[in-house]
Amino acid sequence: MAEKEKEIALEEEIKADNVVVTGWLLYCKERKREYEQKKEMIINSSFSDRFSEVPGKAYISDSTARKAVKLAELEKTEKWIELIEEVERRLPWKMQLILRLRRESKYSRRFKGYWRVYVHMKYVEKIAAILNKSEEDVWVSEETIRRFWDKIVNYTARLAGKRGLL
Repeated sequence: MAEKEKEIALEEEIKADNVVVTGWLLYCKERKREYEQKKEMIINSSFSDRFSEVPGKAYISDSTARKAVKLAELEKTEKWIELIEEVERRLPWKMQLILRLRRESKYSRRFKGYWRVYVHMKYVEKIAAILNKSEEDVWVSEETIRRFWDKIVNYTARLAGKRGLL
Protein backbone atom coordinates (compact mmCIF):
# COMPACT_ATOMS: atom_id res chain seq x y z
CA MET A 1 0.00 0.00 0.00
CA ALA A 2 2.79 2.43 0.89
CA GLU A 3 4.46 1.71 -2.46
CA LYS A 4 1.25 2.58 -4.33
CA GLU A 5 1.00 5.87 -2.39
CA LYS A 6 4.56 6.77 -3.45
CA GLU A 7 3.61 6.19 -7.09
CA ILE A 8 0.64 8.51 -6.78
CA ALA A 9 2.77 11.13 -5.07
CA LEU A 10 5.35 10.89 -7.85
CA GLU A 11 2.65 11.26 -10.49
CA GLU A 12 1.31 14.34 -8.71
CA GLU A 13 4.81 15.81 -8.53
CA ILE A 14 5.29 15.28 -12.26
CA LYS A 15 1.94 16.92 -12.99
CA ALA A 16 2.85 19.90 -10.82
CA ASP A 17 6.23 20.24 -12.57
CA ASN A 18 4.51 20.04 -15.95
CA VAL A 19 2.16 22.87 -14.93
CA VAL A 20 5.19 25.03 -14.08
CA VAL A 21 6.95 24.13 -17.34
CA THR A 22 3.79 24.76 -19.39
CA GLY A 23 3.42 28.17 -17.78
CA TRP A 24 6.96 29.06 -18.74
CA LEU A 25 6.58 27.73 -22.30
CA LEU A 26 3.36 29.68 -22.86
CA TYR A 27 4.12 32.92 -21.02
CA CYS A 28 7.89 33.29 -21.40
CA LYS A 29 7.67 36.41 -23.55
CA GLU A 30 5.37 38.17 -21.08
CA ARG A 31 7.52 37.07 -18.13
CA LYS A 32 10.67 38.22 -19.92
CA ARG A 33 9.14 41.65 -20.51
CA GLU A 34 8.18 41.87 -16.82
CA TYR A 35 11.64 40.65 -15.77
CA GLU A 36 13.37 43.28 -17.92
CA GLN A 37 11.15 46.02 -16.48
CA LYS A 38 11.92 44.94 -12.91
CA LYS A 39 15.64 44.69 -13.66
CA GLU A 40 15.67 48.14 -15.27
CA MET A 41 13.75 49.59 -12.33
CA ILE A 42 16.25 48.10 -9.86
CA ILE A 43 19.30 49.27 -11.80
CA ASN A 44 17.93 52.80 -12.21
CA SER A 45 16.63 53.15 -8.66
CA SER A 46 18.52 55.21 -6.15
CA PHE A 47 17.39 53.40 -2.98
CA SER A 48 18.01 56.71 -1.21
CA ASP A 49 15.27 56.16 1.33
CA ARG A 50 14.09 53.39 3.63
CA PHE A 51 10.97 52.66 1.54
CA SER A 52 12.88 49.88 -0.16
CA GLU A 53 13.12 48.04 3.12
CA VAL A 54 11.42 44.64 2.95
CA PRO A 55 9.40 43.66 6.04
CA GLY A 56 11.05 40.78 7.87
CA LYS A 57 14.45 41.36 6.29
CA ALA A 58 17.32 43.35 7.63
CA TYR A 59 17.70 46.81 6.14
CA ILE A 60 20.82 47.17 3.98
CA SER A 61 22.17 50.70 4.08
CA ASP A 62 24.52 50.32 1.10
CA SER A 63 22.48 51.16 -2.02
CA THR A 64 24.76 49.10 -4.29
CA ALA A 65 24.38 46.08 -2.04
CA ARG A 66 20.58 46.52 -2.03
CA LYS A 67 20.59 46.57 -5.82
CA ALA A 68 22.71 43.41 -5.88
CA VAL A 69 20.30 41.65 -3.51
CA LYS A 70 17.27 42.66 -5.61
CA LEU A 71 18.98 41.55 -8.84
CA ALA A 72 19.95 38.23 -7.27
CA GLU A 73 16.28 37.62 -6.48
CA LEU A 74 15.59 37.81 -10.25
CA GLU A 75 18.26 35.21 -11.06
CA LYS A 76 15.90 32.21 -11.19
CA THR A 77 13.60 34.06 -13.58
CA GLU A 78 16.58 34.83 -15.81
CA LYS A 79 17.58 31.14 -15.81
CA TRP A 80 14.06 30.10 -16.80
CA ILE A 81 14.00 32.63 -19.64
CA GLU A 82 17.37 31.39 -20.92
CA LEU A 83 16.15 27.79 -20.72
CA ILE A 84 12.95 28.45 -22.66
CA GLU A 85 14.84 30.40 -25.33
CA GLU A 86 17.30 27.52 -25.65
CA VAL A 87 14.49 24.98 -25.95
CA GLU A 88 12.88 27.10 -28.67
CA ARG A 89 16.15 27.13 -30.65
CA ARG A 90 16.85 23.42 -30.22
CA LEU A 91 13.41 22.06 -31.09
CA PRO A 92 12.90 20.55 -34.55
CA TRP A 93 11.14 23.06 -36.81
CA LYS A 94 7.77 21.30 -36.69
CA MET A 95 7.82 21.39 -32.88
CA GLN A 96 8.83 25.06 -33.01
CA LEU A 97 5.70 25.64 -35.08
CA ILE A 98 3.56 23.76 -32.56
CA LEU A 99 5.00 25.83 -29.71
CA ARG A 100 4.32 29.07 -31.60
CA LEU A 101 0.75 27.97 -32.42
CA ARG A 102 0.15 26.80 -28.85
CA ARG A 103 1.13 30.28 -27.65
CA GLU A 104 -1.21 31.84 -30.23
CA SER A 105 -4.07 29.63 -29.06
CA LYS A 106 -4.09 31.49 -25.71
CA TYR A 107 -5.54 34.51 -27.49
CA SER A 108 -8.20 32.76 -29.57
CA ARG A 109 -11.66 33.39 -28.12
CA ARG A 110 -13.19 31.01 -30.62
CA PHE A 111 -11.09 28.07 -29.39
CA LYS A 112 -10.92 29.02 -25.69
CA GLY A 113 -10.11 25.80 -23.82
CA TYR A 114 -9.67 23.87 -27.06
CA TRP A 115 -6.05 24.60 -27.89
CA ARG A 116 -5.53 21.26 -29.63
CA VAL A 117 -8.26 22.02 -32.16
CA TYR A 118 -6.75 25.44 -32.88
CA VAL A 119 -3.17 24.15 -33.10
CA HIS A 120 -4.22 21.18 -35.23
CA MET A 121 -6.12 23.31 -37.71
CA LYS A 122 -3.37 25.94 -38.03
CA TYR A 123 -0.55 23.38 -38.05
CA VAL A 124 -1.98 21.47 -41.02
CA GLU A 125 -2.64 24.74 -42.84
CA LYS A 126 0.91 26.08 -42.27
CA ILE A 127 2.72 22.80 -43.01
CA ALA A 128 0.78 22.46 -46.27
CA ALA A 129 1.82 25.99 -47.26
CA ILE A 130 5.46 25.45 -46.28
CA LEU A 131 5.75 22.14 -48.14
CA ASN A 132 3.54 23.31 -51.03
CA LYS A 133 1.20 20.36 -50.61
CA SER A 134 -2.50 19.94 -49.98
CA GLU A 135 -3.75 19.84 -46.40
CA GLU A 136 -4.90 16.26 -46.94
CA ASP A 137 -1.32 15.25 -47.79
CA VAL A 138 0.09 16.66 -44.53
CA TRP A 139 -2.84 15.89 -42.23
CA VAL A 140 -2.00 14.68 -38.71
CA SER A 141 -4.38 13.80 -35.90
CA GLU A 142 -5.09 15.92 -32.84
CA GLU A 143 -3.53 13.08 -30.87
CA THR A 144 -0.27 13.64 -32.78
CA ILE A 145 -0.41 17.33 -31.85
CA ARG A 146 -0.94 16.37 -28.19
CA ARG A 147 2.02 13.95 -28.31
CA PHE A 148 4.23 16.65 -29.87
CA TRP A 149 3.19 19.07 -27.11
CA ASP A 150 3.88 16.46 -24.42
CA LYS A 151 7.37 15.95 -25.89
CA ILE A 152 8.03 19.70 -25.79
CA VAL A 153 6.95 19.82 -22.13
CA ASN A 154 9.02 16.74 -21.27
CA TYR A 155 12.14 18.03 -23.04
CA THR A 156 11.80 21.32 -21.19
CA ALA A 157 11.17 19.65 -17.83
CA ARG A 158 14.20 17.41 -18.25
CA LEU A 159 16.47 20.39 -18.99
CA ALA A 160 14.90 22.40 -16.17
CA GLY A 161 15.56 19.55 -13.76
CA LYS A 162 19.18 19.31 -14.85
CA ARG A 163 19.58 23.02 -14.14
CA GLY A 164 17.93 22.89 -10.74
CA LEU A 165 14.89 24.92 -11.77
CA LEU A 166 12.31 22.32 -10.70
